[in-house]
Amino acid sequence: MHKITTKIAEELASIKHDAILENLKNIKGRILKGSKGLNRKLSKWNCRTFQFMLEYKLKWFGLPVKYVNPLNSSKTCSVCSGKLFAYRGRLVKCKNCGFIHDRDVIACLNLRMWGLGVTPKGDKSLGDVSQSGCMPVKGYVR
Repeated sequence: MHKITTKIAEELASIKHDAILENLKNIKGRILKGSKGLNRKLSKWNCRTFQFMLEYKLKWFGLPVKYVNPLNSSKTCSVCSGKLFAYRGRLVKCKNCGFIHDRDVIACLNLRMWGLGVTPKGDKSLGDVSQSGCMPVKGYVR
């Protein structure tokens, strides 16, 4: 984990970009409500260790870390903010605009947009790369 977090911190420092992460504080308290066996497996999960390591390494480079609430990040359309529903396997489809993509990619796009303070407005462009420091969602969509 040290090697991976160091590499990520170096890459972010080279492009002078902060990190946007899910807020995983108190996640164990929210998920340890299953069976005894499942609780034992989940209680061994160090969910915040990676974030902690990455955060202190980014502080060495003088880069901030933003934490975003992950609630509904994989259930909200990145293009129009509509509700997504299961389509095929890991794919989800928007009820409003018909956008289809992998639910993990959708969650990443949403977390990045929310961390940058950007929200989708229908099918309008989300801004210029030079102004916001990032590519609009339309640039990610294939």
